[in-house]
Amino acid sequence: MLSPGELFGGVETMVLGLCSRLRDGGVYVLPVLFHDRELARRLREAGLEPVILRTRHRYDPGAARALVGLVEKHGIDVVHVHGYRATVTAAVGGSRLRARVVKTEHGLPEPSVRIIGKAKSRLNHTLDTWATKRLRACVCYVTADIMGRYDKAHAGLLRRVIHNGIDPIEREGRPRPPELEQGFFHAGIVGRISRVKGITFALRAMASSAVPSNVRLNIIGTGPLEAELRHEASTLRLGDRVRFHGFQRNALDWIAHMDVLLMPSLHEGLPYTLLEAMSLGVPVVASRVGGLAEVLRDGETGVLVEAGDTSGLASALGHSVQEPQLARSLGAAAAREQRGHYSLDRMVGEYVEMYAHPRS
Repeated sequence: MLSPGELFGGVETMVLGLCSRLRDGGVYVLPVLFHDRELARRLREAGLEPVILRTRHRYDPGAARALVGLVEKHGIDVVHVHGYRATVTAAVGGSRLRARVVKTEHGLPEPSVRIIGKAKSRLNHTLDTWATKRLRACVCYVTADIMGRYDKAHAGLLRRVIHNGIDPIEREGRPRPPELEQGFFHAGIVGRISRVKGITFALRAMASSAVPSNVRLNIIGTGPLEAELRHEASTLRLGDRVRFHGFQRNALDWIAHMDVLLMPSLHEGLPYTLLEAMSLGVPVVASRVGGLAEVLRDGETGVLVEAGDTSGLASALGHSVQEPQLARSLGAAAAREQRGHYSLDRMVGEYVEMYAHPRS
């Protein structure tokens, strides 16, 4: 299981769940990471010791040599790659990498507003596409939307949609973070603070008269846009109504005690934060994009608004405050949906089928 392990988000949650369940099912699993950080710590806590590839730069050929050595030493049959760096590393191994390759596409490249950032993104995407073809990888997509966007780039490869999945999460018994004071309506955003997450629209919605003054917006996570968004919240004079709490290891406790989870993204794959909120029965207000629109049914298991529609977001948030019984019913329906269609066992079973499939 080859993954960067640099951050801890949806990709890392998926890798952790997949490794643990495969191991429990009698499959030998070797997690290989480029960074010894949060994912590595959680793998160790689960009884899985990761191998950390020490490299000089992102495309260090020494990483490919090390990967080939690990495959030979441990008799690995399948290398499952996550992200462009893992895919390129495997491809550099070339014919020496005597294992089938399965790749998961978790989303689209994150856009950058800087010229250098755009150039790097294009280079990484080009190398990723080349590497995927060179490996003749079996490609899995977390949503049908993402699969459609790669029709041309991955033509000729074995391809399949495998939605993310989790074990059911119970809300009862989870401690309430003291920062979520009683007497307020708590909305939350959980994830990397970047432009694609659309957090600026949530801030503008909070400044709308449609949102009652007792609503608090709690932002869980870190990222490159944090300073800019803090400044915007100050400019909008939101004061104590918006709070940045940073990265929280116990994010599930925060989600469990939210009154509503906001996901105003410009695009998404299939975020684990969504599945976790659904499982916990927390109502979700999300943009009508990507996997959010693919999983949620507007008015049945959540509320969907158009991406960038500040007034629509404010109205949906206001209705959640004014109609708590309806919000709770949406959350309960979402919990049933998660248990019925987005389970970890279903996801793992579908990946095992891909592992057993011959090269395309």
